[in-house]
Amino acid sequence: MIRILPRFVRFVPAILWMVFIFFLSSQSTIGIGETRTQRFLILKTFHLIEYAVLYVLIYFATNSTKKSIPLTYLYALSDEFHQSLVPGREGRFTDTLIDFLGILIGVLLIKIINSILSSVKKTST
Repeated sequence: MIRILPRFVRFVPAILWMVFIFFLSSQSTIGIGETRTQRFLILKTFHLIEYAVLYVLIYFATNSTKKSIPLTYLYALSDEFHQSLVPGREGRFTDTLIDFLGILIGVLLIKIINSILSSVKKTST
């Protein structure tokens, strides 16, 4: 039980972020943006940010890109399904592709962070 607890604790930030995404997906998007273009840009930017952050949080929990990408994308698929059940919202497969782009941004962020940490570690030794 003690060995399982630290691993679970590492997932807490990701789980909390998933709850936040779920909450946002339950809300109406009416009134976002003054034009169709503004609305599109705002909502799709949210997708990119949400899933870049979620990927990073899942990566920190698993320390594995091979596990983090599918876990994050699976959540994106479930989120779009959830949105299809919310009155006034639609679940769209194309949104999961934008979510996947956010995941790739998260992969890039992790590579940058790891590179910085690696160079800091080399200079301190």
